[in-house]
Amino acid sequence: MRLTILLSAWMSCAMAASASIDVSVYQAPLDAPPARRAMPSGCRLVHTSKRVSLTELDMQGQKDPYRARRREAAAAGANALLVLSKQAISRHDADCPGASPITDCPPGFGAWFDVVFESYACSSEALQKLSPAGPSPASSPPNTSRR
Repeated sequence: MRLTILLSAWMSCAMAASASIDVSVYQAPLDAPPARRAMPSGCRLVHTSKRVSLTELDMQGQKDPYRARRREAAAAGANALLVLSKQAISRHDADCPGASPITDCPPGFGAWFDVVFESYACSSEALQKLSPAGPSPASSPPNTSRR
């Protein structure tokens, strides 16, 4: 019986971890007009989080900074996570210019951001319409950038 419980717990953790892998992360400015941050048709909003404050290090200093949010999105039936962020407080460290990655500036946390997470269930066609990984240029269509 004990083995069954342990095996069930392990399988639950493994399924939760693998489910989070199927959630793609996209980014857009929180203060952008709705058209600039809209997901394509074929995406249905599943959940919107409350606004939270995160540091630049929280958002860029980890390999998978949104793992828990991706796992929550997957559990809710979503396959896309839109991270909407707006800088609230800039960096205050004179030894760490804005052009430097925050990971090059220990022990600072960098800028602070207001962040809202939106989870979407998107068709495969809708996901193909989204921008590839990396920041999108200013002249790009009003989609999001994928992370």
